[in-house]
Amino acid sequence: MGLASDGFLVLGKILRGGYSPTSTTFNTLIKGLCMDDKIGEATRLFKNMSVFGCQPDVVTYGSIIDGLCKHEMVEKAKQLFSQMKSRGISPDVVVYTSLLQGCCFMGNLEEAKSLFIEMVDEGVQPNVVTFTVLIDGLCKQQRLQEANELLDLMFQRGRHPDTVTYNTLIDGLCKQGRMEEANRVIGLMIQRGKHPNTRTYNTLIDALCKCGRMEEANRIIGLMIQRGKHPDVVTYNTLIDALCKDGRLDKANKLLHLMIQRNEHPMW
Repeated sequence: MGLASDGFLVLGKILRGGYSPTSTTFNTLIKGLCMDDKIGEATRLFKNMSVFGCQPDVVTYGSIIDGLCKHEMVEKAKQLFSQMKSRGISPDVVVYTSLLQGCCFMGNLEEAKSLFIEMVDEGVQPNVVTFTVLIDGLCKQQRLQEANELLDLMFQRGRHPDTVTYNTLIDGLCKQGRMEEANRVIGLMIQRGKHPNTRTYNTLIDALCKCGRMEEANRIIGLMIQRGKHPDVVTYNTLIDALCKDGRLDKANKLLHLMIQRNEHPMW
C-alpha cells in the first residue's frame, strides 16, 4: 500500500471517529500523494483544506510546489508561490529550492537566478542543495564560468559542497571536453576532504573515452582502484563501447568476460 493510501486510511479513521483532521494530517497526506506521483489528487486535497477548517502552512505549500515542479507544472507552482506570500507565509529554503529547480529544469535560468537573489535578500540562506541545483542548471546551459563562480560563492558563504555538487560540476566540464578543469575540481574536492565516488570516476572515464584518450581512461581506472573504488557495470560498459568503436574487438571481448567473472551484468 502506498503512502497516499495509508494517508487516506488515517483520514478516514479520524473522520469516522468524530475528530477533525489538522494541518499536520493534510501535510502528511499531501506529501504522500506527491511522492506517489498523484499531483492532481494532492492539489485537489490542498484546495479543500478549508472545508475541514484547516489552512495550508509553509510545509503544505512546500510539498505542493515541489510536486508541481517535478511534474513540469512550474507556472502553477509559481502561482502558489505568489499566493503563499500574499497570505503572509514566508517561503523557506525548501520552497525556494523546489521552485528554483523547476525553473532550471524548464530552462528558465534567469528566473532561477532571480529567485536565488530574492531568497538571499529575504534572509533565507541557500543550502548545499540550492547551490547544487543552480550549478546543475548553469552546467546544462554550458555556462561553466558562472558555475565555477557559484562554487566559490558556496565557500564564501560557509557552505561546503558535497560529492553531488562536485560531481555535477565535473560532469558539466567533461561534457564540454574541459578535462583539465575537471581534474582540477577533483583535486579541489580531495583537498576539501570529499572523496570522489565511482560516479565521479565514471564521468571522467566516459569523457576520456569519447575523446579517444583510452590510455588516460585506463590510468583513471587504476587510480580509482588504488583509492578503494571498484569499477561497476557503467565503467565496463563505457570501456567496452569505446573499444568496439575503436575496432579493438578482442580487447572488448576479454573485458566483457572479465566483467561477467566479476558478476557484473552488461546493460544492453
